Amino acid sequence: MTDAHLPADPSSPLRRRLLRAALLAPTVGVLATLPGCSVPEQVDGTFLQPWRSHLDWTMADWQRSVQLAKRLGCRQLVLQWVGIHGAPEGDWQLTDASLRMLFTAAGEAGITVRVGLPFEQSWWKAIGGDDATLQAFFAETLTRAQQWLAQAPWARLQAFGGWYLPYEIEQYHWADPARVQWLAHWLHGLQQAAQAQGGNCAVSTYFSRLQTSGRLETVWASLLDQVPLRPMVQDGVGVAGAGNVQELRPLLAMLKQRGVAFDAIVELFRELPGENADGTRFKGETADAARIERQLAWARDSGAEHVLVYALDPWLSQDTPQAKALRRHWGL
Repeated sequence: MTDAHLPADPSSPLRRRLLRAALLAPTVGVLATLPGCSVPEQVDGTFLQPWRSHLDWTMADWQRSVQLAKRLGCRQLVLQWVGIHGAPEGDWQLTDASLRMLFTAAGEAGITVRVGLPFEQSWWKAIGGDDATLQAFFAETLTRAQQWLAQAPWARLQAFGGWYLPYEIEQYHWADPARVQWLAHWLHGLQQAAQAQGGNCAVSTYFSRLQTSGRLETVWASLLDQVPLRPMVQDGVGVAGAGNVQELRPLLAMLKQRGVAFDAIVELFRELPGENADGTRFKGETADAARIERQLAWARDSGAEHVLVYALDPWLSQDTPQAKALRRHWGL
């Protein structure tokens, strides 16, 4: 994967996630046979980010992954996307058979699945481009998403827990009110198409460290005036450090003042020093338990309705000294 296909913002969690995919294969087998555990903090859910390798997963693979979430007390799983359109190696999507295996495994575990729409790889190029490029992206991708949703049967399944829009809203690219309006129109179209199938829409947000006159709470106030979305607020601690949660205070205050239900996302990793500050050579490892517990305490006190972690696989499941230490601390 070349840098041209990655988001321009080095503080973007998605940028880091895309890079991690090239380095870490899913590793659900490590905890496959371990007994239940008692987690010292509230963990309501986790993310699962599928890649092409997940096309080869069997029912046993999906069950092991979901059972790991269940042992951590999770009641929901966010499938970040069902596939990627415009990936450098070509478009791909999980098959209906794969998704039905996931839903079956989740239903057995008493976990709901929030289904992410296909991710448009050109998102980052579009939001960093000129106005014409952005407007063309919105028009083309809205039509494609509407067509996909019209044929998606997942809302009819018992374990269905809503829809996830696999994009991340920050303040850097949306300082211009006109662009925020175009964003709101696009999100409203996605939300309406999803609602027509049943279920609400959630979307992630994070504080960008890039300098801008835009404010995250201002962007979200405008969006929420026009679109009924469920924000999922990322703590950003994995790269930006513990102080990043302070930058989220104005957004959280606005959401609470409006009575908007939202979720908090706690990152289980930490970035390791590297030569590139732009995110193109991401190196990370599982964070220590003390730091994660401070993050979980923040999330619990943030006013969030649910606390999710990013992500049990690979940062808890992999066979590294750091992941093993976290498992021991949590009694796994």
